[in-house]
Amino acid sequence: MENEQPLKTFIICVALATLILNWLPGLDAAAETYLADAITDNLIIFATARSLNAIISVIQSIELSVSLGAGMAVNLGEVLDPLNDLIERFSGFVLYGLAGLGLQKLVLVATSSLIMKIITTIAILGGLVNWLWQPERFQWLPRLVLMILMIRFAFVVEVGLIAGLDKLYFDGQKAEAHSALQLAQQSLSNLKDEYQEIIADQGFVSGTWEAAGSLFGTEEQSGITEITASAVVELIVITLVRGLLLPLAFVWLLIVVAGRLSGLSHYPPRQPV
Repeated sequence: MENEQPLKTFIICVALATLILNWLPGLDAAAETYLADAITDNLIIFATARSLNAIISVIQSIELSVSLGAGMAVNLGEVLDPLNDLIERFSGFVLYGLAGLGLQKLVLVATSSLIMKIITTIAILGGLVNWLWQPERFQWLPRLVLMILMIRFAFVVEVGLIAGLDKLYFDGQKAEAHSALQLAQQSLSNLKDEYQEIIADQGFVSGTWEAAGSLFGTEEQSGITEITASAVVELIVITLVRGLLLPLAFVWLLIVVAGRLSGLSHYPPRQPV
């Protein structure tokens, strides 16, 4: 009996600490705030990407018909096609990331609701009482308590881990990539304005040919394309890892743990105190 006293004290302390965490408002609020901020960040990045699409579409909308025996249309913004396609695909990835973040927030709200907190409290107290005074009865109860605790706190832990990774790595990389995307947006916008001014001043045919020089093979255009493509690829990786891969990996881990718990044999019962 004396050897069991430290174990009993430890389990009681863990149960009390878990009860406090269960009702601690700051824990769930911090996780929800992080997800709300992450959704806002992704929406800002999505808006920047769509703005880039719109600017490139304006540039690509101007065509010059050249008669070389047969009619042929030369799209002066065709050089930007690969970049435009990449940004469109990136916009799709951002939407998937937003859906993943929204789903996480929905699950977090459900697992931190008042009903879930009450169920968790009942489970902890019921499991503790059963373990202390009637360990030979309801031998399935410890596993049920662990399952409820896992449901209650799993997504808080998952959001906390991703938030920690953000602080260590993702936030800095994302800020740099988004800044590069905004720089490219401004540069292409200026290029578009210059393009349209030349055409307005010199007429469609001669102005278009002169403006074409600002698109085809210039160092400025190549630099914008490289910066934008690099930023987009980096943001795609961050969006996939943070918004999809890590949450899916965590869900898979929960399923594995739940399967193990459901198949565990019960612990040897304690003797009644």
